[in-house]
Amino acid sequence: MARRRQQSAHAPERLTQQALSSAEAGASNRLLRDDSRFESGASARPPVELTAGSRGAIGAKAPPPGKVDVEGIANMKDPVARNHAITQGYYALSNQMAGLLGKENANWATFGVWASKQAGVSIRQEDLPKVFMDQLNGDKTWLRALTDIGLATVNPLLPLMTTALKIPIKHALNRVSDAIADGNQKLFRDIAPEFQRFTETFKGDKKYDAAKVAKYLAGFPPGKENLKAAFADYAKAMFEKDPNKKAELMLSANDRVGVHEQKLIQGEVERALNAPIKEAFAPIVKAVIEKVGNTLPFPANTAYLVAKASGLVDKAVDSIVNGLAAKFRQFTTDHMMKLGVPGGSLKLGDDVTPGAQGAFPEHLRTLESSELKQLLSQYDKTPDSLKGSAANDWSKFDQRMNYIVDLFRSRQQDPQLFAAP
Repeated sequence: MARRRQQSAHAPERLTQQALSSAEAGASNRLLRDDSRFESGASARPPVELTAGSRGAIGAKAPPPGKVDVEGIANMKDPVARNHAITQGYYALSNQMAGLLGKENANWATFGVWASKQAGVSIRQEDLPKVFMDQLNGDKTWLRALTDIGLATVNPLLPLMTTALKIPIKHALNRVSDAIADGNQKLFRDIAPEFQRFTETFKGDKKYDAAKVAKYLAGFPPGKENLKAAFADYAKAMFEKDPNKKAELMLSANDRVGVHEQKLIQGEVERALNAPIKEAFAPIVKAVIEKVGNTLPFPANTAYLVAKASGLVDKAVDSIVNGLAAKFRQFTTDHMMKLGVPGGSLKLGDDVTPGAQGAFPEHLRTLESSELKQLLSQYDKTPDSLKGSAANDWSKFDQRMNYIVDLFRSRQQDPQLFAAP
């Protein structure tokens, strides 16, 4: 009996090594790091040439004020270089918009600079989930599931499964990285041309021209109703003298672009946070359970075989995998899903923290526009408060928008957002 127990203890270790070796053979060569380098500046790249004909080549000069080569940047193949060019492109567009709207209020492209820069962290995989692996080491999800079917004797599963899951988690992160890169490209290709068209249309105007604005708005194709409404607000804001009304028009415009943005990338967000997980975890969990179960000494092995024949083991696998998938989504929201801004970073899994001017800046503390209030009522779960703005699951559109509308309102008049990324 002692010999059988000794053999049983070694078999799962062989399985783990086999699983890891097999997974390593097909793994990406990407380097995964323990700590984010976002705030360190260690991964900073030189500016990108953004004018037409450059095709996003990395150069030494600052981006010129001319037309941004949106199509050329969007067509770049290297996701890391493309992300860097997109970030620089948003920076150029943000400043061009500021030339018409001023820098008292950030426009959506201004926020886009920092969102794109943060996306680059995940695209380059500079946020290795060491914390996630630490969580797994102390997690009892699979042990609870197995206890429910009477197999509490397989406690060795905990360290074995944690080790075996490291490679599938790396694969899942590769797919997260790819989805974020795709979303970054998709947004820039879709939204950046509209910012450029706005600045080209109204550059040099001295007063609001209703006929010109109407003709411009007619150029929006079906499916871009939120963008059309957003740029109608930007057009009004250009010549609005009242600082409160102007701030509200800018917030309305930013929020409407945000709605369009988040609807556009819903698929990429879901793919990043949901799709890879069960596919990656299920085979490993099943293999570890089966190997351990088949090598258990009598009578535990009999209990395992009975549970397997009755379908209880499959239910246990589903329970474990579902628990891991939920934990992975929570982890990515809490640890990977953050927004670096000048002076620090904001965790999307926490409530939006007050900015330099408090919860909301002076001209947005009390809202007067009925249209803006109606817009916010659709998305802000806790009106006029940052409490309750945290996202528990970033894959949910309503949770993202609840966070974003508070983020935009709280930071819209922070002049530091116009700093170079």
